[in-house]
Amino acid sequence: MSENQTKPAKSSRRRYIVLLCIIFLVIAGWSGAWMFGRSILSDQLDQQLQAMARGGVDVSCADLSIGGYPFRYEVYCRDLVSRDQTGAAGSLGALNAVALIYNPRHIIFEAHAPASVAEPLSGLLGEMKWETARASVKFSDAALGALDAVLQKPEAAVENSVSSGLFSADKAELHLRKTPDQADAVDGFVSVDALQLKSLPEIGETIDLRGHLQVPGGAALLAGADLVSLVRMNDGRLPVKLVLMETVIGDSRLGASGDLVINGNGTLSGNVAVTIGNADGLLQMLKPLFPPQDNSFSLVESVVQSLKAAETDVEGVPSISLPMVIDEGIVRVGFLTLGRVPPFFSAGT
Repeated sequence: MSENQTKPAKSSRRRYIVLLCIIFLVIAGWSGAWMFGRSILSDQLDQQLQAMARGGVDVSCADLSIGGYPFRYEVYCRDLVSRDQTGAAGSLGALNAVALIYNPRHIIFEAHAPASVAEPLSGLLGEMKWETARASVKFSDAALGALDAVLQKPEAAVENSVSSGLFSADKAELHLRKTPDQADAVDGFVSVDALQLKSLPEIGETIDLRGHLQVPGGAALLAGADLVSLVRMNDGRLPVKLVLMETVIGDSRLGASGDLVINGNGTLSGNVAVTIGNADGLLQMLKPLFPPQDNSFSLVESVVQSLKAAETDVEGVPSISLPMVIDEGIVRVGFLTLGRVPPFFSAGT
């Protein structure tokens, strides 16, 4: 072979060796960067757990690991347990958190059943299981940007010293994000499909729930502010807009919307417009829930009957409208007191 023939072969070998070296350096650099990021993530997790412990909440995992090489970080925690100084405790079968290495502000969470909670001061005990539970969490510079969570086939059992409940549903969703056209407002959406109140067999129908709340000035919640602080920041009256609250039971429909405020003592006040579709059917469905010797049902029925003269047709369903007033948690329709909304926090908090 002549010298001219060997030159191209040597040049080709050199290019191949250079290419291999470049690939090796890229892999080594990427691996080093991934390991460096893993060490930072591990330190952050340790710092967060220590900070929670200093705040009186101990969180532990039977198996805490970080994997996902080469293109993501995946934190896995098996048998997650938390306990605070009051003795309140919660547990979760396992929790996965995954973020792509080039988009660390978008984290996908997946929780594995079962979950439980115990609150000794109130005697509350709860257990929950599900088929799948996933959440997509997007962060902005210094706050939560958006949250989307979906539970498939959830089942829950809750009890305290005086009552108990057993519930199931086909699906439950929660969505939270900044209001597009209001910089300091937050929108929250919740829905539950085919809810079954198994501990109340008197209600044989499944229930569909839809809710949409808007909190003007609530953007601080996404940055980690607690509700008490936010109410105080708004001079003791935090506005909350009930855009829609809808409950569908069989052929009956109950809708509500209005303007509310959370007061400085934790109670709720405001005015709500309520629409009841197929009121007669709804009343008969709820009648078994009233104690036989209680005249509350008769009072509610008389109010509804008095309003039927103004009944209108809404999407083919005869519907009545009535104004509801909430005064520091006390719910009234005209002269009739329907009940009380528990305060969101105590005045001394």
